Amino acid sequence: MSPRLTHFAINTDDVEATQAFYGSVFGWQFREYGPAGFVQIMDESGTAPVGSIQQRRQLLDDAPTLGFECTFGVDDVAAVRERILAAGGRILMEKSTIPNVGHLIAFEDPGGNPALAMQYDPSAE
Repeated sequence: MSPRLTHFAINTDDVEATQAFYGSVFGWQFREYGPAGFVQIMDESGTAPVGSIQQRRQLLDDAPTLGFECTFGVDDVAAVRERILAAGGRILMEKSTIPNVGHLIAFEDPGGNPALAMQYDPSAE
């Protein structure tokens, strides 16, 4: 698989207000999922998540995550990790497994932009 944008997250200090805003503006539907402070943004059919609204976190050492956070689907997260480092990027979060979803890393590109890479694996534990 060629890496592609597979998920986006909107980081916020007020999940309920942000959910109400985007629901009003775009008519998005939501589903509670995962930890507190996390809701999925559903596709038009209401059956598949396309993004999330989540409690703001801090991927970078010196700044809270602002704006949209992008996740790229990849075939091999370990190989992508090595390519990130070789290309001058920095790993912000080592491989973390989300059960029944896959394996995730967070990184920073040389321009200071945080992003994530996910190797999707429905059998991940």
